[in-house]
Amino acid sequence: MSLKSKSEAFNNWVNEMDKVLSKTQFHTIDGQPLEGQDHHFQKQIKKLVDVPLVLDGQAIYPLNDWTASDLIQSEIDAKTLEVDKYVKN
Repeated sequence: MSLKSKSEAFNNWVNEMDKVLSKTQFHTIDGQPLEGQDHHFQKQIKKLVDVPLVLDGQAIYPLNDWTASDLIQSEIDAKTLEVDKYVKN
């Protein structure tokens, strides 16, 4: 992914969030779809919320639990759709 923004702070923040989201599992250990109450899902929320956006040497944390949860669910949905497409072909 190539970002058009030249802001180092923004690009670093996006890249750190991408690292967290890319490690999101979409199934539990027993093969069930990952859901909001699952430990891994909750852990991923914490990790995303803890990604700082550093501006002028000051860290701010723009994501809240609700937004982080939505991003994680979006990642799970995208990964599930990708696997479903692969399985159908």
